[in-house]
Amino acid sequence: MRTTRTQRPPVRTRLPRAEREERMLEAAGAAFAARGFHAASMDQIAAASGISKPMLYNYFGSKEGLYAAYVERSGQALLESMRHAAPRDAPVEERLSAGVLAFLGYVDEHRPGWSVLYNEAATQGGPVAAKVAGMRARIAEMLAQIFDSDVLAHAFVGAGESLANWWLTHPDEPKEAIADQLMAIARISTRV
Repeated sequence: MRTTRTQRPPVRTRLPRAEREERMLEAAGAAFAARGFHAASMDQIAAASGISKPMLYNYFGSKEGLYAAYVERSGQALLESMRHAAPRDAPVEERLSAGVLAFLGYVDEHRPGWSVLYNEAATQGGPVAAKVAGMRARIAEMLAQIFDSDVLAHAFVGAGESLANWWLTHPDEPKEAIADQLMAIARISTRV
């Protein structure tokens, strides 16, 4: 005689808050990069992250809040990679060059996301634009110590963003060649 087993529903393990949040932000980043802010759906992001849609709203309040959190997280990762690209006691040109390469490495690793994030953030306004502006200001603050000039630091940030956006349409250009061009701007502007 054959016995039948009753199938139990799969046991769901509760993820730690930080891991749940990371999953949501990863799924959101992929959706925003693939579809843009407006076309990305909270339903799709919830499904991709394995989290319920109400949980997304519980964590971030709105799609704009989720986008702002993603921008903040991405900005922190970028700042950290630039900040630690070279030792603090390295010569100025070496620190600047390492920071430029770290910035371009970040752009290269996140090409679709960079395009959406920084182009859309500029046009969307609100908290997202404020987060991007805050990140730009922190990068300019780091550079002001190297250039010894707020004006040059802000100009260099703008040049870097513009060059990164140009690079998106010229992906065959090697990162090092792009970094050399940006460093040439620095050398012309100052005695770096």
